[in-house]
Amino acid sequence: MTRRWSTWLTTGILLLGLAVGMVWGRSPAAVDWGRARAICIESDDWGLCGFLPDSTALAGLVPDELSPGEFPEVYWRSTLEDSTVLAQLCAVLASHPGRDGMPAVMQANYILASQGYHPGPVDSVVAWTTHVLPDAPPGYDRPGLFDAVRDGMLAGVWHPEFHGRWHYDPALRHERTAASSAVRTAASHQILVFPGSEEAWELGPWRDAAVVAREFEQSVAEFKTLFGYAPRSVIAPDYVWNDANEAIWCERGLRVIQGQRQQRKASWRGYPGRFRKVLHRTWARWSRHDRVYLDRNCIFEPVQQEAPRSITEGAIASVRSAWRRDEPAILEAHRVNFSHLDSLVHQLGRGELGYLLEELQADQPVYLVDGELAGLQRRGTSWALRGDRIVVRNFSRTQRLVVVPAEALASAGTLRGGGQPASSSLILALEPGETRVLGPGDQMQP
Repeated sequence: MTRRWSTWLTTGILLLGLAVGMVWGRSPAAVDWGRARAICIESDDWGLCGFLPDSTALAGLVPDELSPGEFPEVYWRSTLEDSTVLAQLCAVLASHPGRDGMPAVMQANYILASQGYHPGPVDSVVAWTTHVLPDAPPGYDRPGLFDAVRDGMLAGVWHPEFHGRWHYDPALRHERTAASSAVRTAASHQILVFPGSEEAWELGPWRDAAVVAREFEQSVAEFKTLFGYAPRSVIAPDYVWNDANEAIWCERGLRVIQGQRQQRKASWRGYPGRFRKVLHRTWARWSRHDRVYLDRNCIFEPVQQEAPRSITEGAIASVRSAWRRDEPAILEAHRVNFSHLDSLVHQLGRGELGYLLEELQADQPVYLVDGELAGLQRRGTSWALRGDRIVVRNFSRTQRLVVVPAEALASAGTLRGGGQPASSSLILALEPGETRVLGPGDQMQP
């Protein structure tokens, strides 16, 4: 064997070993996830004003002329949630407490802004308007929606986190709407999809980095105004992002990143691309100690399939399999399962969620959100806002001190509508396995 071939062989073996480490290896956790039996329900697209505002929007239109790309048929009647479906979903979560007495919680990943299309006379003048939640384009008005959001947050079953600003590149939407009369008509009905919208990614690599950074800064500020606290976790729209986006997130304090295993790049297509993805993912996890990557290892999308109960049974099996692998169960469940223009669809999704939670009740799980998963993974301890309460946990095997930041104490006071802002952190000593809930009647000041 020549020296050249020997070098190539050695390099190949090293790369293969790196890939194997990525696929089967993971960072050591500070807790025993098999004993913890943790479940986190990550749900995307809440707040997105799309696909349709109401059941009449498609009247007289041919959906194929919009040619948005491939997505499940059920999305053609996806819509912004309303107060009723949100309250009904929260009721299902509230009726299934974990072994610590805290109810099941849905981590709702939010899109913060949307655009309205307003053509002038014979399309000679076109105006695009920007709407930031709770404001929405015409047709998407949902009276009482954010009262229901607040009620769900205060009940400890609804926990917003950050998904994105638009869920698409607004410049591409403008350009492709202008190019087609059929798309202009659809846009005037406030239909979100447009030609190629499936790959018109909000964080596409062609977008100007300064614009993307500015949009992110605006969105984080708007998130805090809307929900009363800064986000701690992020999932990129369509799972498309790059290292520059990650750097921006981390600079703003979002160091918990969802769905890295599902991350997409145009250069990662085909077998060579998949191998590059494995290498990138491995390197990121070994070298970026300032952030935590959380992978979704359970899929719960019952309304997108012909056999919903089999999907639910598969999700239940995946949850238990994750625990056997000493992992927390991180469940993916998009909004379309719970908010839809066809009431039978969201009734089905809600019913299947209730069945899943009921079946897992015997396992005595504990329901967590991303901020808790990240803290427990790194330190064995965590704190998290649940409405106006703060849940503090020690899942390690020794007594630990847990620091609750002053900002979290202030946010809890804001959500309950009173109290003086905290000026410093609170330090608590927790015994092994202890969970402590600080509520309105407890001493929250340091």
